[in-house]
Amino acid sequence: MLDGRPMATTLNAAAAEWVAGFSPTTVPEAVLEHTRLQILDMVGVMIASSGLGVVGAARRAVAESDGAMGPAFSLTDVAPTTPANAAFLNGVMSAVLEFDDTHIESNIHPTGVVLSALLPECERLGLSGKDLLEAVLVGSELLCRLGLISPIRMHEVGFHPSSAYGIFGAVWGLAHLRRLPVEQTMHAIGTAASLSAGSIASFEDGTSTKTLHVGMAASAAIRAVALAGQDISGPHPVFEGKFGWFKSHFQSAPEFRFSALTDDLGERWEVVNIASKAHPCAYTLIPFIAAAIALCEAHEFSPAEIEVVYCDIMPRSFATVCEPVEEKRRPRTSWHGRISLQHTVAEALVLGRMDKNAYAPESLVDPQINAVADKVVHRLDPVAAADISRSRACVSIRLRDGRELTHTIEDMPGTSRNPIGREDYLRKFRSNVDGVLSSSRADELASALIRLDEVDDIGRLLRPLRRWIASA
Repeated sequence: MLDGRPMATTLNAAAAEWVAGFSPTTVPEAVLEHTRLQILDMVGVMIASSGLGVVGAARRAVAESDGAMGPAFSLTDVAPTTPANAAFLNGVMSAVLEFDDTHIESNIHPTGVVLSALLPECERLGLSGKDLLEAVLVGSELLCRLGLISPIRMHEVGFHPSSAYGIFGAVWGLAHLRRLPVEQTMHAIGTAASLSAGSIASFEDGTSTKTLHVGMAASAAIRAVALAGQDISGPHPVFEGKFGWFKSHFQSAPEFRFSALTDDLGERWEVVNIASKAHPCAYTLIPFIAAAIALCEAHEFSPAEIEVVYCDIMPRSFATVCEPVEEKRRPRTSWHGRISLQHTVAEALVLGRMDKNAYAPESLVDPQINAVADKVVHRLDPVAAADISRSRACVSIRLRDGRELTHTIEDMPGTSRNPIGREDYLRKFRSNVDGVLSSSRADELASALIRLDEVDDIGRLLRPLRRWIASA
């Protein structure tokens, strides 16, 4: 009941009711395991990012703007702060390396934004690993489904989907974590729509704002829930209404598939289509890295022997990772390089690896890498364009001696069609925390995260981690 009246039938109401009634007893073990591994993956990414300059600057900005200490902690900082600020810092760490997971069809990076908001709340409230696991699953599932409603890609209208959509997933996760009443969840989601943003203007010049988006969304979710807790009301028909979020953000009237949010909800799990990233860059580029490295491993040639590199890619990616060509061949910053097809393929071909140390300042100005980048040519791939649920890449190299080398990746590693196993996740985790945690501490943390359901207090798990990082 809302204000004594029967609850209106809205997407907001349907989602809130599902969150309130969610029970893990009907969730397949494979879905729970996938979610555990995504949490492991994102914790490793946050630790890898914790010492970066942008993260340090975000910490100082939070201290300057908010000042007062609070009852919460970010994943890696020993200094207490507010829950919203902790969520912000977590989100920045989850996204700055572009190593966060991706729901391929919607282009959303779900786990980072949801987990960033939930970690400080779990610790502050003394909740368990099981609580965290369930809330991440709930928030991520609804977030992925929300991203399937519009056939238009958010990048095409100037928004970063992980930021603009992400706040809703984080609110739903928080609502489950805190066992909010249905009406309060609806108010929080209604308010979240007014906090939903994320301009991709940084794609053009490589400036830092985009790397903060996930943190902004996670932080805003904390505030939306807090406002609803103080009886601040939010619009109930917030998604499909006359002035709903989709109409305002897309500024057009395509055939919105609103039923995608609730069709077979709790029976068919969209989270299994969240893919871990094998390399720290825009997910669109990952299969191209895989193809380039495969060619290096299968054939003997030097970068100087390369005459031209053809990369066949879906046309909807041209504007974000391929053009303008001159800009993409000489990215201005590390983050700028992570959305450049030309530089990414060149660095992969020259160095033969793309790990957390990729896109270093010296790589951006390396004459050998730049020379290969000048030879990278993107072409339309009609096969990739026909099915956006996949992550295809075709790389063809013509050498000066006349040899033609080609390798095609139909689906990038980590997707449901090309899955990776627990050992692959652990390998990435250990690589990401290397240099920050000792191997024994890394194994101890990984073991606990793999058995997250058995952790009775998230705070007891995280407090030693912060001390370990502070002493590193």
